[in-house]
Amino acid sequence: MSLASSKRWLFFILLFSFGIRFIGLNQIDGPVFDEVFYPKYGLMYLKGEDFFYAHPPLANYLYAFAIWVYSLLPWAGIESLQNIELSSLQPISYRWINALLGSLLCLVIYGISFQLTKNKFYALIATSLVVLDGSLIVDSRIALANTFLVFFGFSGLYFFLRFYIQNGSVHNLVFSGLLMGMAVSIKWSGLGFVLLALMIVILLKNDLQTKTNHLNLKNAVLYTLIIIITYVAIFLPDIFLNSNYGFFEKHQQMLGFHQTMVTADEHPYCSKWYTWPFMIRPVGYFFESISINQGGIVNSFRDIHLLPNPFIYWFSTLSIILMIIETVINLIKKNTEDYQQQLFRVFISFGYLANFLPWAFVERCLFLYHY
Repeated sequence: MSLASSKRWLFFILLFSFGIRFIGLNQIDGPVFDEVFYPKYGLMYLKGEDFFYAHPPLANYLYAFAIWVYSLLPWAGIESLQNIELSSLQPISYRWINALLGSLLCLVIYGISFQLTKNKFYALIATSLVVLDGSLIVDSRIALANTFLVFFGFSGLYFFLRFYIQNGSVHNLVFSGLLMGMAVSIKWSGLGFVLLALMIVILLKNDLQTKTNHLNLKNAVLYTLIIIITYVAIFLPDIFLNSNYGFFEKHQQMLGFHQTMVTADEHPYCSKWYTWPFMIRPVGYFFESISINQGGIVNSFRDIHLLPNPFIYWFSTLSIILMIIETVINLIKKNTEDYQQQLFRVFISFGYLANFLPWAFVERCLFLYHY
C-alpha cells in the first residue's frame, strides 16, 4: 500500500471516528453513571472547594479544563462558574474532551501497529477495529476516566517503541516517560503499561543490545525518574487545593478506600476478572423509559450499556491465547526468528497479560471497563 493511499484511508477512518464520537453528545442529559464524580470534581477545582477522591487527580484536572474552555464560548452563556452546579451545565461541556481523545486514539494505535508490523495495511485494520469497538465508543462519549487512561498509556508505549526501534533519541524516552506518568496519574492501573515496557526490555534485552547501544542503566534511571516526577508533580495542585492531606497521607487514604470501602459485591454490575473476555456482565451506564407519540402513545426506552464488540473481543481473545502459547514456546526454546516478529509477539502477548492478570489479586468490586 502506498504512503498516499494509507494516509487517505487513515484520514477517512479518523473522520469517521470523530463523527461517531461527537455527534449527539448532548442527546443524553447528564450526568450519568460516574459522571456524577469526575466532572463534578473538576468543577469543584474551578470553584475552589475541598473534596476527597480515591484516584490520582489528572482526570479531574482534565474535566476542569474542559468545563473552563467550554465556559469561554460565547454561546455557552456561562457568566461565572462559581455559582453553577454540574446539573446546570450542558453535558457536552465535559464530554467533549473524552470524544476528542477517544477519536485521536486511532492515530496512536496506527502508529503503534505500524511500528510493530511495518505494514500500513495491517496498521489500518488495527485502527479500524479500535474505532469500531463498542466499549471504546461508549467511553469516548461519556465523561469517565477510562479513555484518558487508554490514550495516555498507549501514547507512552508509542514513544517507547520509537525510542527502542529507531534511533534511541532521548526526546522519545522523555515523551514516553511523561505520558506513562500521566497514565498512572489517571488510575494506578496505568502501571500495566509501564510493566509492558519493562517486559519488552527484559525479554528482548539481547536482541535490543545487538541492534542498539542505548539500552543502558542511565536511560533506565532517566525513564523511571521521569515517570515518578511526572506523577508527583501532577499531585501538587491537588494537594494545594485539597489541603486536608499531604502527599503520603493522601495515598494512605486512597489505598484504604480501595481496600476497605469497595467490597467485591458493592455494585450490581460488579464482575469477576476472569469473566471479562466473555462479556458476561456488561455495565449499564444509563436507562430511561420514554413515551413516543407516533399516531398514538408508544412506550419505549433508551439506554447506554458498556458492551464491547463481540466479534473483536472473542476472536482477539482466542488469537492472543494462541499467540501467548507460541511466544512462550519460542522464548523457552530460544528459537531464532526475525526481531520484528519477536517484538510483535512479546508486545501483544505480555501487553495483554500485564494489563489483565494483575486484576486477579484485586479484591474490590471490579467492572468490565477495567479490562
